[in-house]
Amino acid sequence: MITKDMKISKMLAEFPQTLEVLINFSPHFNKLNNRILRKTLAGRVNVEQAAGIAGVNLVLLLNELNKAINLNTITNIECENLEEKMEQNQKPEVLLNINQDKIQKLDVRPIIDLGKDPFLEIMAKVKSLKEDEVFHLINSFEPLPLYSVMQSKGFKHWTEKNGNIFNVYFYKDAQSQSYAKQETQNEPTPVHDYENVIELDVRELAAPEPMMKILENISRVDDKTVIAVHHHREPVMLYPKLEERGYSAIANKINDNYFKVVITKKRN
Repeated sequence: MITKDMKISKMLAEFPQTLEVLINFSPHFNKLNNRILRKTLAGRVNVEQAAGIAGVNLVLLLNELNKAINLNTITNIECENLEEKMEQNQKPEVLLNINQDKIQKLDVRPIIDLGKDPFLEIMAKVKSLKEDEVFHLINSFEPLPLYSVMQSKGFKHWTEKNGNIFNVYFYKDAQSQSYAKQETQNEPTPVHDYENVIELDVRELAAPEPMMKILENISRVDDKTVIAVHHHREPVMLYPKLEERGYSAIANKINDNYFKVVITKKRN
């Protein structure tokens, strides 16, 4: 059975027929036709994450994928998990009852419009939060990679889309703080509280100059410094080279010809 936690790469390896299902389900998955991109991208995300990035209904996608492997229904356990996820779309009680003066707001759209990466501003705002305060992020796209960063800091999130505006609320409860404590014990070196950002704009450079420029500057990245790359496409060929050197990258698609890639040093 195909579950929401199955990696796309594993699914395609075991059930090649599901590639056609993905492509037919959303044009976003057309890039999986490219074998190089498929190898690079499919190993990093599971079905649930792929559905979120493509903006498609997870339940419907799982049903179609399982039909393709001759499974017409999802097990009760999987259904319960999906129902739980759908319930999370309801506004949490903590956000319904909170006083407005306990909500710290940051609209990063003007920062993005200036061609800058808002990551450090976001982290600075998070660092200034009091224990009983909520962080309200306003963005022009859903910041999916930020969710895992905030989860490691003890935050849950609730996202509301209003037209082309995403309102994301980050808040804490006992469960999320317990998860963060476990993460901190497993990975004692903090890596998300960065003090410096090196901005590289390679959008006007022809290949292979963007990759060369990034790799020339990679040695400047450490536990307190990140590189924010402004690129005209997602640099998928760069990722394996970063992995070899001990770095990782998070890419955000701003529009069809504009990607922002944050490069960090891996934890020891």
